[in-house]
Amino acid sequence: MRTTTARMAAAALVLLATGGAVFAAARRQEEPGPAKASKPHELLKQFEGTWETKSEFQMGPETPMMKSTGTETDKFIVGGLFLSTDAKADMGGMNFEAHSILGYDQHKKKYTGSWVDNMSTAIWPYEGTVDDTGKVFTLMMEGPDPMSGKMMKIKLIHEITGKDARKLTLFMPGPDGKEMQMKIDYTRKK
Repeated sequence: MRTTTARMAAAALVLLATGGAVFAAARRQEEPGPAKASKPHELLKQFEGTWETKSEFQMGPETPMMKSTGTETDKFIVGGLFLSTDAKADMGGMNFEAHSILGYDQHKKKYTGSWVDNMSTAIWPYEGTVDDTGKVFTLMMEGPDPMSGKMMKIKLIHEITGKDARKLTLFMPGPDGKEMQMKIDYTRKK
């Protein structure tokens, strides 16, 4: 009886092992090699290039409107799956630097990414969608407020307005809890 049980257990292990190998082989046939960019990735090509930026923002309800200029460089990395962004600006005499990664997650069916800048030590994840025209990207980002450490959400609406122009509007809670905006206009460098 023990020999029969041992043989059955061994046979079950062999079936499990070979079944796993067959499953893995079948999966490799469905998805051979590295991931490939799809139509949602193609839409990100509209961001590729070097851009001059002009920003307008207010630090609080009683503060004057501030303006800023800078540059942004967007390029594809890892086989065209992710857009890597490096931005620099002068914000009221402070040097601002940021880096982000944006891609399309085929499992979530959403654009996903992360943002870091020199105003915070946190990595801010974000995700969102694009409208039917392929021109308006809406992303939600969440991370700690650099001043208080309390979690906050920022909504980003990034609109392609022409072959060499786009604009970004950020909506976030101000110090008084009321919504405030930051606007950035982009012009592609020639």
